Amino acid sequence: MDSDSKYVDIYSEGTIILPLFEATESQWNRYGRAFAYLLGLMYMFLGVNIIADVFMAAIEVITSKTKKIKIATSNQNGDGGGGGGGASEENTAPHFEELEVKIWNDTVSNLTLMALGSSAPEILLSIIEIIGNGFEPGELGPGTIVGSASFNLLVITAICIVCIPDGESRRIKEINVFACTSFFAVFAYIWLYLVIEVISPNVIEIWESIVTFLFFPLIVLLAFAADKNFWRKQMEMDGDWNQMQVEESINLGDIDFSEAVDISRRRTLSKLSRISKQTSTPGDEPDAIEMQDMFAKQKSGSEEDVRHIIEMGKKQLKDPKEAADIATAEMLRRTHHSRAWYRVIAGRANKGGSKVPFYNKPKEEDGADDGGKPNDRNVDMTVSRVEFSAAAYSCMENEGTIKLGVVRTGNLKCKTSVNYETSDGTATAGEDYVSKSGVIEFEEGEYVKSVEIEIIDDDVWEETETFFVRLFNPSRGTEMDKICVTQVSIINDDEPGILQFQKPSYLYKESAGIAELVIERNDGCDGRITVRFKTKDITATAGKDYEAKDEEVEFAHGEITKTIHIPLMDDDVFNEDKIFEVMLSDPTAGATLGKSKCTIVTILNDDDYQTLITRVANLTSVNLDKLVIGKESWKQQFTEALSVNGGELEEAETMDFVLHFLTFGWKVLFACVPPAHIAGGWLCFTVALMAIAVVTAVIGDMATVLGLLLGIKDSVTAITFVALGTSLPDTFASKVAAINEDTADAAIGNITGSNSVNVFLGLGVPWIIATIYKTLNYESLDKRSKFIITDKSMPFAIALYSIAAIITLLLLTWRRYSTPAGKAELGGNVRIKYISASVCVSLWMIYIVCASLYAYNIIKF
Repeated sequence: MDSDSKYVDIYSEGTIILPLFEATESQWNRYGRAFAYLLGLMYMFLGVNIIADVFMAAIEVITSKTKKIKIATSNQNGDGGGGGGGASEENTAPHFEELEVKIWNDTVSNLTLMALGSSAPEILLSIIEIIGNGFEPGELGPGTIVGSASFNLLVITAICIVCIPDGESRRIKEINVFACTSFFAVFAYIWLYLVIEVISPNVIEIWESIVTFLFFPLIVLLAFAADKNFWRKQMEMDGDWNQMQVEESINLGDIDFSEAVDISRRRTLSKLSRISKQTSTPGDEPDAIEMQDMFAKQKSGSEEDVRHIIEMGKKQLKDPKEAADIATAEMLRRTHHSRAWYRVIAGRANKGGSKVPFYNKPKEEDGADDGGKPNDRNVDMTVSRVEFSAAAYSCMENEGTIKLGVVRTGNLKCKTSVNYETSDGTATAGEDYVSKSGVIEFEEGEYVKSVEIEIIDDDVWEETETFFVRLFNPSRGTEMDKICVTQVSIINDDEPGILQFQKPSYLYKESAGIAELVIERNDGCDGRITVRFKTKDITATAGKDYEAKDEEVEFAHGEITKTIHIPLMDDDVFNEDKIFEVMLSDPTAGATLGKSKCTIVTILNDDDYQTLITRVANLTSVNLDKLVIGKESWKQQFTEALSVNGGELEEAETMDFVLHFLTFGWKVLFACVPPAHIAGGWLCFTVALMAIAVVTAVIGDMATVLGLLLGIKDSVTAITFVALGTSLPDTFASKVAAINEDTADAAIGNITGSNSVNVFLGLGVPWIIATIYKTLNYESLDKRSKFIITDKSMPFAIALYSIAAIITLLLLTWRRYSTPAGKAELGGNVRIKYISASVCVSLWMIYIVCASLYAYNIIKF
């Protein structure tokens, strides 16, 4: 074999640092060396992503800073301040509430520091490449910027569209800001094309580079103006609601969670009381919002407030760890998180660090109250929301029909409509029920409607069967609420049924007064039957801890549940937990007993209950500590760097250990960066930025050498290897944000802004540096004074991306206003969301293939 085909000499032209051992490396096997550089490039991507997460943590600390302001509210007695005759001056004096408000506007921080954090590797690669090339243009930096933009807008958008759980959707809330950044996401690349191909072909003039950079402050100013509605005091687009909100920082342990909140304590307690009345029944699990606010009060409120929340309802508590997980999940769901937060949290999970195990968090289900009226929830009152009144219904087979409640909340001052249709589960249309579809129309002021489904009765015994009814295609100005699909169970009525307790165990506070135990009648409800229940001491004593019962329970024909009540006795003496048993026996009329024919009731001493509450709060605090963005000391940083899965080894999976092993060196190295909470985050910001620059320089060299070894042009390497490596962390962050946020802003709202900033900073800054350098060092007639673009394939790649971007943004616009798509950018109709994602991915693949073929002159235009 010819030595030239087996060995390749790689010189340092076009690189800054590599190859380190040029003489030795040139003797290696060409493809073995290429494989080594490929592995090295992947390892460097891990490193730049880890230090980029540190950089994002510093940005999160900086942008979450707050200041305290005072707001005048009503007088302390709450009488509105208007006094009648004899009202004292003290009673009419205004009362001031102190608030912590964020210093940074979200839109400004997203387009400046957070966009810089997300795109730092691409921007620095472009700057380093030009400086390293002696202020001559390269192909790797600009190609990476355009390639990353295409991956971000096309592929990440596709993933976010399909990752939304079926039956759910996400819409852009800040639509006017998104419209502004979307315009610039296309305009930036059209401007780039005009500069390179039209205005001064292949030559970048100094004024062009300055104008390119000046578009950066312009987009920030215009987006800020759009956020604040400077042109219109209130903008309504398709029922969207843009209202200036006061943002308060809720301090939970070491974490600052920023969200719009109601600052009135009376309103908070009123809301908690309302939730308790709607959802609390003795024996239910604790409402997660109760745990959230209880914990918040323990941290920052008075003891009286804590006591109020603890005593709100006579509830059960689950296992303390499980209850703490529920509380943490609910606190995360109710809190607005920035793009930086999702980026860092997703990054931790992908390098074997502490994970957030609460991505699929249960949503609260706020049905109608006893009167059937919509709940008073903190929602957009300019938009109608429609949902079923319950997530599940059941009926007897012989009832003939079942009515399903559909409720409307939000804006009731308009007409609205929504489609519905049935679909089979284990029940079959035509055999068990009559298939039905149609339109539900709400007149102005109407908030409740019903859908009536016909049930088919037969004389054949069958197990309980189910079918589903879904709501879809809401009319303009209407959105689907949480319960857009409901399950209907058809209970067989040709058998007397099987009797058993609903739960194998119950837990009650001593002060609850009554233990309520539910007996279920399954697999039939024909005729009148009875069953006896009897209490039995275990450690509890009848007559002292509870009232003994030995009674008969009667189920009427068609009745499927009964609740029995056992009085509990409270005392002022501290006792250990007491346990007694309740057993079912002697069913009549052919009924039988099921597996749960006995249940255990634990009476929890009130003092012990308070201890359990405190323990749950402490466990919740531990959970939240794991989610702290930015550490306060080097010790904390090194502890995290050395730990697998945040120290939870028993819950760590095999992949956690693998990822920890692969990233261990990087994590320890970057634990040396100053903690984010030192010097307000700016010291960490600066050091991390310098570290990113060093790692990015190595990535650029490795990509160049790899391309030379494999015969791949820099422009192709940029849009494939480098663009994917720098964009994957944003992919994971966007997916997590899409699933967990109620809107699409954190998932795709920042993509358009970042793509614009990539051009304005990633090309504007190095172009300014290079053009000024050439102007100062060479005469105007000297050819070296011109900054000449040598990559002939770049204009074509830019044009391809611009076309793909326009199609994608038009697709998102269509989805937003299209009833079949669910009137949402993400999620919605399953078939349509997969078609939409396929279109985006296909556009990206067309971009990659066509740009690569054009770079090799295989296709020409």
